[in-house]
Amino acid sequence: MDPLSQLFSAYLEMVSNNITSAYVDAAHTTVTAQTLTYQGTEIRFQHFLWQVKQESVCANLKQQATPYSKCTQQAKAMFTDLCDQLTAIKNLNNKGRSLSRMYCNASLNYKPMIASISAPMPKTEQELKEKECNLMIMKAMQDSSSEPLKQKEEACKEIL
Repeated sequence: MDPLSQLFSAYLEMVSNNITSAYVDAAHTTVTAQTLTYQGTEIRFQHFLWQVKQESVCANLKQQATPYSKCTQQAKAMFTDLCDQLTAIKNLNNKGRSLSRMYCNASLNYKPMIASISAPMPKTEQELKEKECNLMIMKAMQDSSSEPLKQKEEACKEIL
């Protein structure tokens, strides 16, 4: 290929890449993974076509209920804060307005998972007696000798 053809080919490729890149940026036609830290919580999510993919928010923590719940609640707050901050800025460029709409839509539509796991309440004296009675009933069912029957009678006399 002669040098003039190579130069023309390179020019066409550069123009084509610039047009494609501008279109991809404007339409946001690729899935983009993003990690943001908000108030000490690392929040991962993906967005596509200027929409946050809801199922991707904090997906890396889905197997851990408490951290996942905290992350999703922080993500909701982050989306709201980003929406507020971006809408307060005057004269945003097209990409800034698109980001603002994306975060505002996520702020309105994203539903965090709310869960709290706590220690069980201590058992009452009555519950402990019932548990002991049930245990003795099982032992008596497995062993028909007189000793387990006596233990069952003793453990269950106040309950039954």
